[in-house]
Amino acid sequence: MPRLSDILLEWSVSSVEWLYLSFEVSVDRLMISGRMGGKMIQKLGLFSGWATLTLLSIFLFGITTLYFSFCSDCNFLLKKQDVVFNPYWRTAFYIHITGGMLAIITGPWQFLRAFRRKFMQVHRLLGKIYLAAILLVAGPSGQFMAFYSEGGILSTIGFLIMSVLWLWTTWMAYATIRKRDILAHRDWMTRSFALTLAAVTLRIYVPLASSVWHWHPEFVVESSAWLSWIPNLIVAEVLIRTKAIKI
Repeated sequence: MPRLSDILLEWSVSSVEWLYLSFEVSVDRLMISGRMGGKMIQKLGLFSGWATLTLLSIFLFGITTLYFSFCSDCNFLLKKQDVVFNPYWRTAFYIHITGGMLAIITGPWQFLRAFRRKFMQVHRLLGKIYLAAILLVAGPSGQFMAFYSEGGILSTIGFLIMSVLWLWTTWMAYATIRKRDILAHRDWMTRSFALTLAAVTLRIYVPLASSVWHWHPEFVVESSAWLSWIPNLIVAEVLIRTKAIKI
């Protein structure tokens, strides 16, 4: 029987390939007609970035399913042997990854205009799942887990600030859509998902800092509580300010 992660990866690759081929046809037509401009190049860049982030998000979703074997010594849990058998921490951990998985797998599809137009009801359903996953599940449990972070007080403060901003930006995304303020909703969702992607950024930053840049292990641990999300928010703000988030 194929694993869930393999099924998700195959499905995501097929979806992205279909979208990319559709996009490629449009680009070819524009090039043939001699009207290839800066806006189309910008859209191509945004789409490529979206496709990359989507694949990374689905890959992260897939590898996170391994924790539901309820192992006590796999991946991240190897570094948490001091608390892995603490029932309160272990409960918060599974609550957190459940909410995080729902957020990371539903988030990317909210930003595709073609998807929203064709599947508006699905867009709304995924949006509700995304909001609930963060506001009711992953956000509050993340605040609890921040107090058990490696790296001491600096890491705890970093992850606490991130979780507060995650809850706030997600709540603002909900509040603005309730007011039918679509533009503001899009901006707050961009900020919220940028923070959701901290889970992806963290898993890119730590191996690079440790194995490629050879930074001191203690500094890597402490800085990851900040550098896993601050660059994401900066990029999100640039996209918002330049009104570039139109895929």
